Amino acid sequence: MFSSLFCCLPSMRIFKMKYVLMLIVLCVSIWGCNSSKSSIEVAHSLKETLWTYMDSEWSYQVRFKEGGVLETTHPNDNSKDNDTWEQIGDEVILEFNDGFSKYLGKMISPNVIEGTAKSKYASWKWRMERIQ
Repeated sequence: MFSSLFCCLPSMRIFKMKYVLMLIVLCVSIWGCNSSKSSIEVAHSLKETLWTYMDSEWSYQVRFKEGGVLETTHPNDNSKDNDTWEQIGDEVILEFNDGFSKYLGKMISPNVIEGTAKSKYASWKWRMERIQ
């Protein structure tokens, strides 16, 4: 009686192992080995690039420097050493004057970023186009 039960155990183990292996293969094929970085971030880093910034009132150049440093030609920027940038995938965050104004944008193509900005006094839409 027990001998017939034990004779089936190896085939049950093989069946379970095949089932688990198929499940693992299925999961890997569905989710893959995704990196947390988006394809825009990998292929189109903003580091050391030059852009033209535009909104309803201003147009000037912006350079994304190493280490999150932002350089601009904005005529009213008297404290250039406290402007920063960060890129997370296709999302871009800019802060001017120690965070007085914050810009949230999205790369809609390798050469265009669009977004909104907000300060204590106002909010507005903006756009950047890559120069180099």
